[in-house]
Amino acid sequence: MEKIYYLDNAATTKVFDEVFDIMKECNKEFYNPSASYAEAIKVKKSLDNSRKIVSDLMRGNGGKLYFTSSATESNNTVFSGVHLRKGQTVLISKGEHPAVYNAAHRLEKDGIIVKEIPLDESGKVNEDEFKILLDDTVALVSVIHVSNETGAINDIKKLCEITKGYNSKILFHSDGVQAFGKVKVNLQNLGVDLYTISAHKIYAPRGIAGLWVKQGVVIDALLVGGGQEDGFRSSTENVAGAAALAYSAKKMVDEIQQNNAKVEEIKRNLLSKLENSEIKDYFVCNSNDDCLPYILSLSFDKIKGEVLMYSLEADGILISTGSACSSKKAGNRTLQAMGKSDTEIIGSVRISFSPYEEYDVEYIANSIIKNVLRFEKNVMVRK
Repeated sequence: MEKIYYLDNAATTKVFDEVFDIMKECNKEFYNPSASYAEAIKVKKSLDNSRKIVSDLMRGNGGKLYFTSSATESNNTVFSGVHLRKGQTVLISKGEHPAVYNAAHRLEKDGIIVKEIPLDESGKVNEDEFKILLDDTVALVSVIHVSNETGAINDIKKLCEITKGYNSKILFHSDGVQAFGKVKVNLQNLGVDLYTISAHKIYAPRGIAGLWVKQGVVIDALLVGGGQEDGFRSSTENVAGAAALAYSAKKMVDEIQQNNAKVEEIKRNLLSKLENSEIKDYFVCNSNDDCLPYILSLSFDKIKGEVLMYSLEADGILISTGSACSSKKAGNRTLQAMGKSDTEIIGSVRISFSPYEEYDVEYIANSIIKNVLRFEKNVMVRK
């Protein structure tokens, strides 16, 4: 196999070459940033500079960005650390990542009520249904900014305004993992209280992420110990990871417009070739304009998504059937909430692009067409 076309960038991304050099230099300065001597203080300043860069990119003045090890940790910190009482309600969308969905439902054992906000057929939160669910017991709302399954973009600003308009004391959290670096994020404008980001979705390494917390929001630490991150997240800080996140985040934010245009063109070209092929029994799950162009969700009627995924892998094309964090579980919660049938869900695949890779779109399209048609013919022969 001469070349691999990696089309699962929603799961993780290839680390920028420059990031390796940045991390190497950071790791040469091995001093613990919590120590008091001059060399350690220099490292602490480097860490805080990385924090400022990322926070400024999100217009995070009026709050603080805390570094964590992963978006899963950030999201779990929210649901474990927010002060909730028995009988209070948490609202989450039906399209949440498992790190939010499971962390929220785990609260039920403590008497917290968890309700799921329905999605519309485009994959976004149904705003009318959301308004109905708001009542005097609601203490926390969590809605994903961009769906990791379909790329659907929720109007977080509007949802936050609806929430705060009902009761300003309700906390609003958004998982921004698929959004940051791909859509413009202005935390002051969005009005959220808590916002999660992750490095490995934007060409930085795994093992570093962040949780932005609005000033005045009280949230308990998930990890206790040495009191790092102002006591919010104990553990010796990942200074190199933070520097890598800062570099990748700035590059992505600076290039949002051109990157979106590039992936939009790739997506459009691939769809055009499929539309003009012999394949007829398929549909695009995320065809509306309110979707991030980075993610293409397709469903084929005559072939299982898993079968197509493995068939394409043999041709050097790597895609997925959905979130890597849900790959061991049957079904797809998001597509189901969008009203897709079992057949449509079984036949679904997720293709996610990178603006920093060159794709032979004709080869990729021909491989999809070939494998789908071949499976259809085999089914007809067996019948």
